[in-house]
Amino acid sequence: MKKIILAFFFITSVLSSQNIDFNNIKIDDVKNIINNVLNKNKPEKNQIWSGVPGDLNFNINDRIAIKDVIDAYGIYWDTNNLEGYLSLFTDDAIGVHYDENGDKKIYQIKSESEIKKNEERMNFFINNNMQRRHMMSNSLIIDQSKSFVHLIQYMTLLTTNNKQITEFVTPISYIFKLSKIDDIWKISYREIKLDKPLDLKMKN
Repeated sequence: MKKIILAFFFITSVLSSQNIDFNNIKIDDVKNIINNVLNKNKPEKNQIWSGVPGDLNFNINDRIAIKDVIDAYGIYWDTNNLEGYLSLFTDDAIGVHYDENGDKKIYQIKSESEIKKNEERMNFFINNNMQRRHMMSNSLIIDQSKSFVHLIQYMTLLTTNNKQITEFVTPISYIFKLSKIDDIWKISYREIKLDKPLDLKMKN
């Protein structure tokens, strides 16, 4: 009650100092004054995240946007939306995967050859009536700043062939790095680690 009374006297004094007609006070004027006072008294929150799971000191809008990108990654691929899929990456995005011998393969995700491989792969799924489902699950943020995030993403890959049999293909662990460009988060690095080989081998 004491705080309410003090707040009332403070608002009254501010309104008086601004020569506002008390017979014609608008509720928005009061709201603006209260918001200004609260914002002035509220310390700015440091948006440099500690990297400790459970730490609240991060930008929630960025976290939601990053999750949107990861979810869109799976859905765009599963719906054979190559244009949407590629839009999630920076122009110089790097891709990494490992062949059957465990050798590391590094490539430009938006290179002409890689885009052609992705197109051929999607067409194969369409022509052979294979519906892929990327079931995204655990996410662990490793590092986050105002314009960069590094995370590990677990995913289970399913396939349904000829609308008859749904098969478990493999668990996958992704390493994603994203950059914020013009207030849009995009994938700048993607590493794929398969627990077992895919049913349709990736071309090197």
